[in-house]
Amino acid sequence: MDVKVIFLLGCFFSSFGWAKTPLVLLSIDGFAQHYIKQYQPKTLMSLIEQGTSAKALLPVYPSKTFPNHLSIITGQYPINHGIVHNVFFDRAINKTYSLGDGKNEASWLTGYPLWYINELQGNKSAVYFWPESETTINTKLATYYYPYKHSTPNEARIEKILTWLRLPEDQRPNFIAGYFSTVDDAGHSYGAESRELVTAINNIDNLLADFIQVINKEFYGNVNLVIVSDHGMTKVDEDHIISWQKNIVEGVKAVNGSTQLYLYSDDATSLKHSVNLFKRDMEKNSAVQYQIYQYPHFPKHWHFNQETTATPNVIIEATPSYVFNRGETAVSPESHGYDPKYQRELDAIFIATGPAFYKNLKIEAFENIHILPILTRALKLEDVKDIDGNYQIADKIVK
Repeated sequence: MDVKVIFLLGCFFSSFGWAKTPLVLLSIDGFAQHYIKQYQPKTLMSLIEQGTSAKALLPVYPSKTFPNHLSIITGQYPINHGIVHNVFFDRAINKTYSLGDGKNEASWLTGYPLWYINELQGNKSAVYFWPESETTINTKLATYYYPYKHSTPNEARIEKILTWLRLPEDQRPNFIAGYFSTVDDAGHSYGAESRELVTAINNIDNLLADFIQVINKEFYGNVNLVIVSDHGMTKVDEDHIISWQKNIVEGVKAVNGSTQLYLYSDDATSLKHSVNLFKRDMEKNSAVQYQIYQYPHFPKHWHFNQETTATPNVIIEATPSYVFNRGETAVSPESHGYDPKYQRELDAIFIATGPAFYKNLKIEAFENIHILPILTRALKLEDVKDIDGNYQIADKIVK
């Protein structure tokens, strides 16, 4: 491009408040990395060719929605940001956590999300749904946010993001996050080979095409766009349902996360009794339905061997295709939550385009705790300390 044109465009964006290039982070819940090759969504494939992409984005353990979204946005493992499963018990709060409970009790979340970090450095953030975005951090929320409503159409979410981008300079957020659940919904309900999943993928892909067209037309591409997912999906056998309730004795609290049971107890004798009952059932079954792990001897790559008020005493880990009985009359054909180290179907996606990122760059798979450093570098924020992610990957892909 001619130097004079570049100068004039720079003046244009500066006069309209674009000295800080905005960054839009979009999460497509449940979008497996293998969907790219399997279904070849045109917009996402085009973005991969245009910008930076990873061979896979690796979920943290457990590969559930809330722990992984919080690891993406805080740069921390679940044991450090506090949301250690979609459901779990915390001894200090003396309650069982359920999705989004942070809006009622802020102490569930012990890490700092990017929208808060961004505002601490003098900027405005906007969030159109993200797990725990309704949780106050030091009494503060993002400048713009919406209480979660699952039924909100994807089109409405994208249109609001565009509305935020069109705001005057003194009102415009430089960081925007958005979340879409329709691909995850279809995967759970109908499976990876279903027409419903294909439709959900095509719909989100077409919506992204429209979004990018507006960005290019109205903002001359001067927006950084990062697209991620939290996990992929793997098959569940409807006959592989584990009955477990009879093994929980008095004095032991069990929280059922479908792919894991978290056991909590201050009574060592009762806990040992429950564990022995699970071991007895293991010996009876020819198939390996689950494995039993006791603190502090959890697998190192789980990053769970740290004593917090939410750390379970025992984790009973279902073998993939098995789930723990939750009283359903039928189970989903596909799910997630298992140890992602051993299940490539659970790999997620990472795609980044815009002025901050290199073009046509392919990088190796990396864990999602490293996304926060990438985003802070692209936003030109000060480096964040005391996180699990590091800036080595960001140095490779952010200009």
